[in-house]
Amino acid sequence: MTKGFHKKQSKRIPAKRRYKIEKKVREHNRKLKKELKRKVHRNRRKDPGIPNSLPFKEKILNDVQEYKKRNEELKEMMRIQAKQNRKNSNDKSKFAVNPDKNLELAELLKHAETRSIEFENRAKQEEYIVQSDVDDVSCSNSKTFLKSVHKVIEESDVIIEVLDARDPLGTRCFELEDHIHRNFPDKKIILLINKCDLVPRENLIDWLKYLRKSYLTLPFKACTQAQKQHLSSSKVNVLVSSDDLLKSSRCLGIDVLMKVLNKNCHSCNVKTSMTIGIIGFPNVGKSSVINSLKRSSVCNVAPTPGLTRSIQTVALDKKIKIIDSPGIVFAKNHSVSETESWSSILALRNALNVDQLQDPIAPIQTILNKVNRGKLKEIYEIDHFENVEQFLQSLAKRFGKISKGGKLDLIAVAKKILNDWNCGRIKYYTVPPDSSTESDVKLVDKFSEEFNLDSVTIKELMSIDLDPYTSKDSNVLALKSLTEIQTTSSKRSNQSQSSSNDNDVEMEDIAGMQLNKELRNRFKKTKKQKKKEIKLTNRFEQTISIDEDYDFNDYF
Repeated sequence: MTKGFHKKQSKRIPAKRRYKIEKKVREHNRKLKKELKRKVHRNRRKDPGIPNSLPFKEKILNDVQEYKKRNEELKEMMRIQAKQNRKNSNDKSKFAVNPDKNLELAELLKHAETRSIEFENRAKQEEYIVQSDVDDVSCSNSKTFLKSVHKVIEESDVIIEVLDARDPLGTRCFELEDHIHRNFPDKKIILLINKCDLVPRENLIDWLKYLRKSYLTLPFKACTQAQKQHLSSSKVNVLVSSDDLLKSSRCLGIDVLMKVLNKNCHSCNVKTSMTIGIIGFPNVGKSSVINSLKRSSVCNVAPTPGLTRSIQTVALDKKIKIIDSPGIVFAKNHSVSETESWSSILALRNALNVDQLQDPIAPIQTILNKVNRGKLKEIYEIDHFENVEQFLQSLAKRFGKISKGGKLDLIAVAKKILNDWNCGRIKYYTVPPDSSTESDVKLVDKFSEEFNLDSVTIKELMSIDLDPYTSKDSNVLALKSLTEIQTTSSKRSNQSQSSSNDNDVEMEDIAGMQLNKELRNRFKKTKKQKKKEIKLTNRFEQTISIDEDYDFNDYF
């Protein structure tokens, strides 16, 4: 063998590898063919035109050109006619020309004034929307949300405005109410005070008395359960319920609201369905109210504002349909003082997302002005402080909020305080303004005319809400019917009263509006026992009433 000779590598490959390569090639080609079949559009055959062999070819070409020319002239005439019609319609809408009567100068001036007022109202509504003062904070107060709210108002028959029980006037949309009165005077408005568990009962009753002078106002507590279906609710009235029930996650006030809606639906002879629109500020609980009425989580719920960003329709039953709307904030709904900024007010109303605030320390000063400092010391277990900086510094040391370099993270502490404020850990509530009181008869007549309700049912609703304010123990009132039954049964059994008094259940001493199963069973047992005793006494009386002497000859 010569030097430098190398044996060439064989080109033979194992059969296994060759078959594998061939198989992959086949699959690849098959995929390519399938994609080509999908992508390829069958090209239509082109028009070959008029062949040269056809006689009278020039005449046919001339006819085609004339036909095209006629079509172009027709299109131009239609365009000019449409332009003229648009111009005439604009002139009619501007001046409202009547063919029978010529408009006088006074009518023209009146028409111009109405149009200017409408334009001013539109401009005011756009000014009310918060845009520049919030410093580009993403919240549900843009013009698109305003349009969707107006759409909800147009489509709904009854409008429910949800308010926060802690600040009903601050979360009330006066601009939307004026818009409804001006454009839709026939639509009915219900004020629903949500989050009633966060305020005292006396304060809630004062707000009910104040707000019922303008609209029908109902108390409500939405369900806070995390499950998706079978959300629980209680038939107990909000103002008569116990503290344990108010602190629970069950819904309260649903029966009174459904009673009003069903009564209105039946009285209006609704054949298809009645539409109810839900409006209000962000994070007042609009979606929670809908979930409580439906008893299932059909709307998304979160403690952060601006979660609902579009219209959502929910069917309660065959005749009632509810529309959820995004929350909207009006800038001129509240008078801003020099010390407070509008963004801090919105942050305290939970209308803005706390995590996206540029200056979360500014609202803390307003919290210190509103809440007693002694309560803040008890809640956070801190020492005495004089200003906002000392308060935040002591809380940062308390919770260990320290940033890089050993500096105290005051911004994180401020955000935590705002979250505690919005969640209800720091309790606060506003007092209704003083105003002249009206008689209950006027309110009953007004609500019965608006919602087509009987005066008896309206008086019943009003008395249920406002009776507990006068009585010290509202639980005794709720058990009135049961005590009446007990007294009637005791009157019948005069002779057996001494023996049955030891077994009677003292219903007036029961603490709590809710009758548990044990108490109900206990009451039923005592009632049955009384009936048995009455029967025994009656039989005994019948045997004794026979005035005959005993004769020994009959038996001996």
